[in-house]
This record gives sequence, structure tokens and C-alpha cells, in this order.
Amino acid sequence: LVSDSTIMTMMMMITTIAVLLLCVCSISARTFHALPSYDVSACPPLPPHTPSSINDLRPNDIKVVMSLGDSITAAFGLEGEAGALNEYRGQSWDIGADNNATTLYNYFKQFNPNLQGGSVGSHIVELCYGALCPPYQYHPAQDVLNGAQSGATITDLVTHEFDYLLGQLKSNPKIDMKNDWKVLTILIGANDLCLSCEDKNIDADEFERNMRATLENVRTNIPRTFVNLVEMFNISQVYTLSLTNSKCKFVHRTLPVECDCAFTPGAKGDQQRVFMDTLAQQYNARIRKIASDYASKNYTEFAVVDQPMGRDTKISTFPIDFLSTLDCFHPSKVAHGMMATALWNSMLTPASKKATAISPVGVAPLCPAEDTKLYVN
Repeated sequence: LVSDSTIMTMMMMITTIAVLLLCVCSISARTFHALPSYDVSACPPLPPHTPSSINDLRPNDIKVVMSLGDSITAAFGLEGEAGALNEYRGQSWDIGADNNATTLYNYFKQFNPNLQGGSVGSHIVELCYGALCPPYQYHPAQDVLNGAQSGATITDLVTHEFDYLLGQLKSNPKIDMKNDWKVLTILIGANDLCLSCEDKNIDADEFERNMRATLENVRTNIPRTFVNLVEMFNISQVYTLSLTNSKCKFVHRTLPVECDCAFTPGAKGDQQRVFMDTLAQQYNARIRKIASDYASKNYTEFAVVDQPMGRDTKISTFPIDFLSTLDCFHPSKVAHGMMATALWNSMLTPASKKATAISPVGVAPLCPAEDTKLYVN
């Protein structure tokens, strides 16, 4: 059962965010730079291929794209102030399927037009608070295989998000669960970090336990799956970047609701941000450990791959355009495009050569050749 205090906390969060909207709309809007042109349409088509195992996957072998995560993957705030309290899942960095959106899904779709799973359009925010994820929030017609929930923590992946994902896979007649090769991307931890200065602190051990439980659910229920475990960036640096913009300083000083641990000013805040960064790196170390453990098992139809692009990303060096004009916290449309391209390139790069940081100026997407693999190591 859900306690009255927890329900009250969620209502306060929703109310506070609504007030935030009223506040920011009275401040002069900042101008966004145009989204860089990331396009693989000029890449040559790939010949048909039948993989012998997960170690032999090519981009055009992927038939299904899936995702688990939080508000980043739900694409909350992507359209800035104009988007109000909506999630723009059709433009989500890894699974958005809207036309012309720069997403991992659309990169894959260039090489397999019959790709399944991409989320489309937008709708009101689907909000969790810690372990509380109210049922019946999903919009399956739009979310499709995007199981992310705004406000989700690592504990919400194991059952709540996974159960939704599995149900949608089983009910989709266009998906051959047994034979289709699938990509699942997991980016989680931002809300765990934002709660780390409170009693709800999830340490690295608990993070690892929940991640392993989620992955075992996937392995035993969703055959032929290539899992991207994306390392978390130091989210506290959003505070540093926000100090370069008067509007953002006002928002975070007045209503630090989305990540109080990061936006507390002064010496106390400095101490909290150091703790957040330390914990983020501990989470990332566990991600690398988990991926290494799965690699040692030599499964032929399941792989867990560390994608390290967030590890050394310095958000404080990015242009302010990286942040949504809604709350100066969530990634903007520009940021989603940069993240999508970074992950695409990482998947096409051997482990020893993968980038450990997203470039603040963006990079061009790689064109796969006939022999380009989705690298599992």
C-alpha cells in the first residue's frame, strides 16, 4: 500500500513543477542553436546478413529496439518551455521514432526500415517517485517499447518497467520474440544520485543488485538481446553549467525540486555535489564489472555491453543549449541528438577505442561498412 505521506510528496512535486513553469515563462527566453545535422542517409545500404551469434551482429540485423530508464529517456523537457509538462518520447535520444529526430532508433531504421519498438509523439509526464510508480500511467500506443518513467530509480527497473516492456513485446504481432535480434538500452541513476543526500541513498551495492536482477529478467525472458549499459555522467555539473545563465540560476535557486542534492548553494551544496560525483563513479564501476562478468559467460544470444560515453563527460563545459529551457536540468533536443550519435558510434566501435566522453560540439555519426559489427567487447 502507498502511504499518505508518499502520495502527498508526489502531489507536492507535481505542483512545484507547475509553479516552476509559471516562473520561467516570465523570464526572457534564451535562444537555442540549431540542432547539428546528424544524417546517415548517405551511408551505403548494407547487404542482407544472417548472424551466427550475438558476436556477429550487424546494424541491419536488429529488428527491435527497446529502452528502460528515467526522464532522460522519457524525453521530459525536450521541447523546453513550449513543451510544458510533456514527455517527447518520439524524439528520445535512444528510442524515438518521429520522422527527422536524431535518435539511435532512427539510425538503426536507416538500415532496417521494418524496425519495431520506437516511441512516437508526446504526452503528459508519467511520474514515479522513488519506489512508487503508480500503475496504468503508460501510453502504449505512443510509448511502445520505451519503458522509461520520469522520476524512476534503479529499483523501478526490476519489475515495474520490465513488466511493461515484456508485456508489450509479447502482445506485438510484428515481433518474433524467439528469433528477432533486439537492442535494449539502459540509462539509469540520475534520480538515485539526486536523492543521495537524503535518507533514500542507494549505494553501489544496491545499485548493482538491482541492475543484475533486471538483466537476469531480460536474459531469461527476452531472447537474442544486445544490452547497452550506459555509464552515468556527473549530473552535479548541471549546477555548474546553470551558473552561466541568469534564468537557470533563478530557477535552481527558487525551485531546486528536481535535484535538491545538486542545486543546494554554498559549502553544504559543494559537499553534496562531491558525494554525488563519487557515487556516480561507483555506479559506473559496477556497470563495468557487470558487463565484464557477462562477457566471461560467453552467451551466444545475450550480451551486456558497457557504453562508457558518460563517464568523463564534462557537462560544465557544454553550451547552455545542452539544458532544456523548461527547467535548466533535463537534456534539450540538442543534447538528445548528441547522446544518440555518441551511443551509435560507441556501438560500432571496439571496447578499447570507445569514447568515454560526449563531445560538447558533437560528432558525425559513423557509416557502417559491410563488415562493421555491433561490438560486444
